[in-house]
Amino acid sequence: MTFWQRLWQAWQAELNNIFTDRAVLLVLAGGILFYAVLYPLPYQRNVPGEQAVAVLDHDRTTLARQLVRMADATPQVRVAAQPRSMAEAEALLISGQVHGLLIIPAGFERDVYLGRPTSLSFAGDASYFLIYGNVVEGLVTAATTLTVQTQVVSSLLKGENPARIPGQVMPTRIVSHPVFNPTGGYINYIVPAVFVLILHQTLLIAAGSITVKDRARRRLGLTAPALTLALPLRVVTFVAIYLLFAMLYFGFFFQLYGVPHVAAPGVLLAYSLLFFLTTTLFALWLGYLLPRPELPTVVVLVSSLPIVFTAGFAWPADNLPGWLDTLSQLIPAKPGIQGFLALNQMAAPASAISREIGVQLMLCLLYGGGLAWLAAKARARDAC
Repeated sequence: MTFWQRLWQAWQAELNNIFTDRAVLLVLAGGILFYAVLYPLPYQRNVPGEQAVAVLDHDRTTLARQLVRMADATPQVRVAAQPRSMAEAEALLISGQVHGLLIIPAGFERDVYLGRPTSLSFAGDASYFLIYGNVVEGLVTAATTLTVQTQVVSSLLKGENPARIPGQVMPTRIVSHPVFNPTGGYINYIVPAVFVLILHQTLLIAAGSITVKDRARRRLGLTAPALTLALPLRVVTFVAIYLLFAMLYFGFFFQLYGVPHVAAPGVLLAYSLLFFLTTTLFALWLGYLLPRPELPTVVVLVSSLPIVFTAGFAWPADNLPGWLDTLSQLIPAKPGIQGFLALNQMAAPASAISREIGVQLMLCLLYGGGLAWLAAKARARDAC
């Protein structure tokens, strides 16, 4: 039998193992499509609008009441309560009845008209970053507008030229335009990163369980292609399958949900190829470490939340302990998510993700070498 004939038979065996395994098909077909449709649904219309806040007014003056009305008039904030004590305000925050708190200090009006520095305190529930940002933006807008108004009135009372007052009071004007999240909603913030994580985790389950079952067949002495052919073909097969899924996720579903995506197709395809190669090698390496085919699923379930909070999109990677950031780089999901977000959402050039590319190349060498060693060890053990 020629090499090409053996190669074709080995590939047929790999395809048969994958497409006749109901558990793997459930992950590949059901899991991928199910998550792509179900996961974004709760976020599709979830754009932060008016957020309920409480105002603790220690001043109780006309100017303080004007500030409360101006805060309530902003599109980001709705004044839902005016508690009489800090304990009452904290209770409102803890119960979730309000998402933010504005504290107006005693002597606020007096200090403003006398030109003395005064401090307004903002507090908010930072559990949801977009909601917290919305609350702070609305309160800052109201406070800034009131400050400008009082300065204009004060300047007019001093007899200054009205034409010059606006430039003296506010020489610069801030115009905010969100770049990477135009709608300010959760779907543009969370879906691009989670889609990469879904592809990563389902690939670990599918390729890992196939490898565990293949090891079991070889231990029982069943006919199987040589490992030198089977493992490379398994890698090629899963990478090809997931490149198709990537086109579906980053093309059709991004378009369906209106998620911005700006990467050049060639660059995105090349980075996807590297990411799925690294992830498949990692999955096969796990398949040689785990004794039972259901354990890759357990590993994925246990690791999903830690990956989310160390990947750098839900929590800044710079705020992680150094050792944890380094340890999390051993999982392909982290450099993969950071690279895809930079390329596809932030329009970064390929040179800007050289670190992520380097990390994934090192992981390819690490898990590829580890897989070769584990396979050789398993083959020697089975031969005995």
